[in-house]
Amino acid sequence: MALSVDSKIKEIMRSEEGKLVMEKWAPGSTKDPRMRLVGALSYRKLLSYPESADLAPHIEEIDADLKACSR
Repeated sequence: MALSVDSKIKEIMRSEEGKLVMEKWAPGSTKDPRMRLVGALSYRKLLSYPESADLAPHIEEIDADLKACSR
């Protein structure tokens, strides 16, 4: 399964490598129970919310990391 910022959060969370990428950019995010509420959103959509403002500028780097773990 190829991952990217257009993948749904629940798809990324199913991948051990995807979880590592999430932890790299947002430490503690994979253990946060609120992530279950946003599972149907794409990572890109999640980054559009004000709570993710510090991560949004890194969207291309996050996308590259997610794509790399899909190889």
